[in-house]
Amino acid sequence: MKSGSHSDQPSFSIGVVKEATGLTERRIRYYETLGMLAPGRTQGNQRLYSQGDIDRLKYIKALLDHGVTLKEVRAQLQQEDTATYRHDFDEVERDAESYFQGKLIARRADVHRDSLYPLINRQDIMRRLAREHKDGQGDTKGDH
Repeated sequence: MKSGSHSDQPSFSIGVVKEATGLTERRIRYYETLGMLAPGRTQGNQRLYSQGDIDRLKYIKALLDHGVTLKEVRAQLQQEDTATYRHDFDEVERDAESYFQGKLIARRADVHRDSLYPLINRQDIMRRLAREHKDGQGDTKGDH
């Protein structure tokens, strides 16, 4: 999710969500049990919904009102969530690669074309850092 967005701040009770969506409390909780949304919780375990949750419930309701089956709605939501996750993961990969390239440039090291490919996971990042440190390319300033 993008920073600066307030649509994901849980702040609405189920009563407010019920009024905003036209759904019953029972229906809202049912969609939660199906994994179609995951509201936040207070310390007392009371559900708190975000504007994003309200929008999602309205979307679910609209799809169902247009004849889409519940199974198809769940599949659609899962597909959209996966695409969003992949996009966010790609941004993190690019940020990590930019960080490492910046460190190489700051040390006036040669930047190799093959090093511009994104790192796949944390283990690759750790191996790369260890290899650079072993080869004497690690930071000497204790940069962590």
